[in-house]
Amino acid sequence: MTVYTATPPVEVDVKAVPPTGGDPSELYETSLAAHVRHCWNRAKFAKQEHQERLLRCERQRRGVYDPERALEIAKTGGSDIYMMITDIKCRAAEAWIRDVMLSQSDRVFALDPSEDPKVPPEIKLGIVDMVKQEAMQYIQSGAQIHPDTFRVRMTQVHDAIMDKLRQEAKESAGRMEDKIDDQLHAGKFYQALKDFVNDFVTYPTAIMKGPTVRRRKRLEWGPEFTPIVMTDLAREFERVSPFDFYPSPNASGVDNSGYIIQRHRLSRGDLESLMGVPGYSDENIEQVLIRFGDKGLREWLMGDQERDNLEGKPHSRIYNEEVIEGIEYWGKISGRMLLEFGAKKKDIDEFKEYEANVWQIGPFVIKAVLNPDPLGKRPYDIASWEEIPGSVWGLALPEIMRDTQIMCNAAARALANNMGVASGPQVEVSVDRLPDGEDVTNLYPWKIWQTTSDRTGGGQSAIRFFQPSMNADVLMGVYQSFSRQADEVTGIPNYVYGSSAVAGAGRTASGLSMLMDNAAKGIKQAIVNIDHVVAAVVKRLYIHNMMYDDDIYAKGDFTVTSKGAMGLVQREQLQIRRNEFLQATANQLDMQIIGMDGRAYLLREIAKTLQMETDKLVPNPDVIKALQEQQAMLQAAQQAAMQQQQAGQGQLPAPTTTDAAGNPAGGVDANLMQQRAG
Repeated sequence: MTVYTATPPVEVDVKAVPPTGGDPSELYETSLAAHVRHCWNRAKFAKQEHQERLLRCERQRRGVYDPERALEIAKTGGSDIYMMITDIKCRAAEAWIRDVMLSQSDRVFALDPSEDPKVPPEIKLGIVDMVKQEAMQYIQSGAQIHPDTFRVRMTQVHDAIMDKLRQEAKESAGRMEDKIDDQLHAGKFYQALKDFVNDFVTYPTAIMKGPTVRRRKRLEWGPEFTPIVMTDLAREFERVSPFDFYPSPNASGVDNSGYIIQRHRLSRGDLESLMGVPGYSDENIEQVLIRFGDKGLREWLMGDQERDNLEGKPHSRIYNEEVIEGIEYWGKISGRMLLEFGAKKKDIDEFKEYEANVWQIGPFVIKAVLNPDPLGKRPYDIASWEEIPGSVWGLALPEIMRDTQIMCNAAARALANNMGVASGPQVEVSVDRLPDGEDVTNLYPWKIWQTTSDRTGGGQSAIRFFQPSMNADVLMGVYQSFSRQADEVTGIPNYVYGSSAVAGAGRTASGLSMLMDNAAKGIKQAIVNIDHVVAAVVKRLYIHNMMYDDDIYAKGDFTVTSKGAMGLVQREQLQIRRNEFLQATANQLDMQIIGMDGRAYLLREIAKTLQMETDKLVPNPDVIKALQEQQAMLQAAQQAAMQQQQAGQGQLPAPTTTDAAGNPAGGVDANLMQQRAG
């Protein structure tokens, strides 16, 4: 078996490129910069089709017609109404997912220790030594030890140690969970996850990135509450816009043989925050600020004006001086290019390729490091509403319901046009029978029309009125039919987001609960796709902590799981089952079995699901133990007092029963005996 040892990232001494002219194209590009630019051009060309898909999804959710459709509607005239069905479905799906992933009282992930923890070699040797010492003591005392006895004793010690290791592994997993949860909060993961979910329900692919290292300012309070601004390195997460994500033309994922390029829109402050971060070249960043800090740089992509308009930034192109565009490359780099940029020859073979991360702005490479991940994984994770095997780009929710959205829009436009036309009578005028200068649009009661004779001899009036038919019922039926079809194709029925138009079983609480459970099955797979992203992020933090954290009590062989889909399906059912279990065990026999500790554990879990403060409701194990000891002492005292009382009354005859006359059974003699006893 080959053992791979994780090593810290190999940094490359990036050298600044001296400026030679005023135009960025006139600056000298090294082979590394030229390679990154070549990959960028290929990825940009390959993404043209998907770029248009992204724009269509954005338009559809925001209620904007595609340019071709808008031109057709303008030519025919009439209403350009847009029914926001797609946005309603996307917002419903987004709220549903956020409720499952971000509103749980428990964490969205869990670390499970191995069922069979590995015993370190030193512990195995310690077991053998301890048993040997026990055997020597028996032998020195003159006793004989059978070999089977020795083996049995070793098995007992081993089992005891394994139980102890399992308990310690569980405690270590809890400590690691606390660390990772703190890192997720500190790295703004949950805010990034909210934005990620918005992309997930809107675009063919949503992208999560991190953790990445950057400088961050924070405020601390000194003596007499004096504010102190601290600057340190922070590991943060971010949502990457699908518009800025460019995989290689042959990429089927984020960690295969292809490459990934991310486009950045940076400000001077963003670039300054990268100075001092390990791996970045302060010298080259200064060169970028000198060359482009005042006028900005928009050379990487010029065709996203429509994107800016849809995102509410129509004037972003006017104020170019505020934006410096750059690209970030993750992929293979030849050793020769890395050596050219100052990598140590003992670390790099010029004839090999290495997984590297390169940042480039214009002709300047501001960062070039080897991928620090021990498995060569890139800090990107993707998910789609409906995944397409072998493709980075899946199928978006707006694309799934695009046909129904088109038909609903067509029906709504026809309805609006028909209602407009049928709202008043149409007028037909024989203009040749009216005097010159007669204003046919000037209508008022009791108006006298002067007309000439009908030359056709048909006897028709010069002015005729007729009422166009109203087709609202038919058109509304068409609209409602395709609106219901949107429920079917998306798996998000209208009762999920509180619609009152629910018939049949949905009119009762139990029936609506059953419908909600069935609807949850449809969205479960989408949430499973997000679970993969959450698990990958947590695993990345887990590996980092295992490699670099000094807390040995938080380390162990753990499996990372995400609880999003499980929470969706099981959260409500689990609560019901727990309540049933609570009622079923509310008897003396079961209480003797589960005890106060078991009952307290069950109450804590129920309180968590109800978002109650468990510490105020259920005592901790130490308090319960004290209560148990106090109760045991009280019961012992009561039993002792009862035994003492029974011992004091041991000479007295047993109470007698009375006859029908009220006298003690047994007659007068029995009555006298009872009086004497009294």
